[in-house]
Amino acid sequence: MKTIYVVRHGETMLNLLNRSQGWADSPLTQKGIQQASDLGEKLKNQAITFDAAFSSDTGRARQTAQVILDHSGNRETPIQELFELREASFGLFEGADNDVMWEEGGKAVGEQGMSRKSPIDQKIKALTGIKNLDTINYAEDFQDLKKRILALKDTLLQTEASNILVVTHSLYICCMLYALIAEDLTIGKVPNCSVTKLNVNEQNFQLDYIGRTEEL
Repeated sequence: MKTIYVVRHGETMLNLLNRSQGWADSPLTQKGIQQASDLGEKLKNQAITFDAAFSSDTGRARQTAQVILDHSGNRETPIQELFELREASFGLFEGADNDVMWEEGGKAVGEQGMSRKSPIDQKIKALTGIKNLDTINYAEDFQDLKKRILALKDTLLQTEASNILVVTHSLYICCMLYALIAEDLTIGKVPNCSVTKLNVNEQNFQLDYIGRTEEL
């Protein structure tokens, strides 16, 4: 039995500016650092420890993971950075206004009036539109992300650790749930430094909860 605590990174500068950041990166804001510190303290108060920690290889995820470990009493747990945990690449739209990106991506697949507040199922469809519009050939759709998620699945199953911290990105977490749990899930918000908890029994991934910031 494994328990996986999947955490979205803390607030970043580009989050604050409502700019898209997939493979693009920006540092945590002071609020983002405080969010990670607060989550670490909550984990410590609830006596949750980690015998393995995995992070996206982006700076914002790495920094979040380290702050969480430092404040949760898990400072000695090494962080393994994985390309597989990166956010979706938005190609030509990296750094663009979030609302513009989702509106244009949605239009390209027949979903009108999309914005950063659109439901997750629409955003996952719009990834195909973003990929079709991308002229530099870096954008990823759900199927591209799914390949990385399944590679991550193998890594998680192979580790001998039983309590695992994973720090990654909001859309990636939603795609992860679609790929590992079910594609008909209703997913609300995945706030910065929120926790999504998964349990693994043999080869089966089971969802406990999504996007919590309080009782973990």
